[in-house]
This record gives sequence, C-alpha cells and structure tokens, in this order.
Amino acid sequence: MIGAPMFLVSYSDLVVAVSEAGGAGTFPSMNFRSLSELRDAITEIQSRTSKPFGVNIILHREHNPDWKGQLDICLLKKVKFIITSLGVPRTIIKEVKAAGSNIFCDVTNMRMAETVCHAGADALIAVSSGAGGHAGNISPFALIPYLSQLGVPVIAAGGIVNGKQMAAAFCLGASAVYVGTRLLASKESAASNHYKESILNAVPEDIRYSPEVSGIPANWIETSLEEYLSHTDKKKKWKDVYSAGHGVYDIKEILPAGEIVKNMAEECRTIFANFKESL
Repeated sequence: MIGAPMFLVSYSDLVVAVSEAGGAGTFPSMNFRSLSELRDAITEIQSRTSKPFGVNIILHREHNPDWKGQLDICLLKKVKFIITSLGVPRTIIKEVKAAGSNIFCDVTNMRMAETVCHAGADALIAVSSGAGGHAGNISPFALIPYLSQLGVPVIAAGGIVNGKQMAAAFCLGASAVYVGTRLLASKESAASNHYKESILNAVPEDIRYSPEVSGIPANWIETSLEEYLSHTDKKKKWKDVYSAGHGVYDIKEILPAGEIVKNMAEECRTIFANFKESL
C-alpha cells in the first residue's frame, strides 16, 4: 500500500506512520514553500524511519515552477521513489533511475501509459474515476487490466478505502494500491477538523468532478466547491475547497494512520484466505 501524496495534508507525521506500519508514505514536494524546507522535511523523515517513502513532484511549470530543484534535492537525499503528476517525465526518467531511485507515473489512459512506459517508468499509477483530487474518467474495473497489458507494474488508485477494494484491485491485476481519502481522515493527517468531519459525513453523491479549481478535472466535496465558487476572493478561499474520492461512504471514524494500514491489509489477507478455503 502506498499512502497517496495529499496537498497540505501529507507531512512528516503521516508519512512516517504509514511507512512504519508496512506501507509506503509519500508527500507532495509542493507542501513546502522553499527548497530548504523540502530538504529539511526529507531529513526529518529519514531520521524517524528507515522504511521506504516517496515524494510526488508535479512537472507542470505553471503549477510548479520549482520542480527541477525539488527533484534534485530528492535525488541528492536518495528518496526511494519519485511520483510524477501533470506532465510527461520523459526527460527525467533516466536521471531518476541513474541516481538509484524508482519512478512511478500518474496516468489516466493508455496513451499516457504507453508514453511513460516507453521512456522507462518503473510503475504506472492508474488514476481511475472516483479518485480524490485529480482523477481520470475510466472505471478501475477497466483501467487496471487495460494498463496491465503493457507489462509494467500497475498501482491502483481511486476509491480504495478498505481491504475488500484492495483485494479487488489485486484481482484485477494491480501490484499495489494507492490510498488517499481514507488516510486523509487519520489522526496524523494535517487536514483541518472540519475537512475530516466533511469526509466522515460524505457519500459518493456528494463528490463532484470539476475542473473549476485548478483547470484540470478533479473530485471535490460539492458543498466546499460551491462555497469556493461563490466566493469573490478565491485566493483566500482555495484552501477550504476539499478534495475527496468516491470511497467516502465507508469512512466512519478518524483512526491512527498505522491502524488504518494494518486494518486494510488484514482484511485483504482474510478475504484471500477465505477465498482459497472455499475452492
């Protein structure tokens, strides 16, 4: 299990908790205002855990003009894996692999997947419909086996909040799963209490797929999106528009991240054990 990198939510405490529980924590490089703050955050995490963790880097210069400096710091600090989003990482894949790190690339369709596979990506993150934040529009039941044809490990992303969905992703051909919304409602998450309560109270019908915040389609809790869109000063209000995936329906309480990881893994193992016994 990989803990999905969540903007202004995934910081050191969440990364360490997920990795120490047997998953792999991650965070977005853009959570830090300066390159020195990013370097200090990586140093802190490495001082608290020896387990693998990753950093998500947005390659779109309009959204993240400092991405190259962020990448250089990650490679210098020997971060185990880099996750790329919103850009074609052809020019950096060789650099990442030469530095001894792995590179996983967000994709939402076959065209994107083929491009990064041909460039040498180590894994594809299949961002399906129902994922929190920026998401594709293809069902995971189609997207995971579709991309698995390329022969590169596929990491399933979108609506995975429990062990049953985790097991289903593996049955579809995924090598790992990406979990975001469930960990958003964890004790170590930096989300506000109001954000966490919104997750606990939401159902799939409350999630709206819209490009109206960043210009790129993403899934948002509709009430927060409507409030954002009606506000005259959006620069002050954007922090209060809440992204979430369709899996919100099964999130009933805020738990420690490590407990969430272990509960999901145990439920997944139990499902496969019971299935084996029934054969």
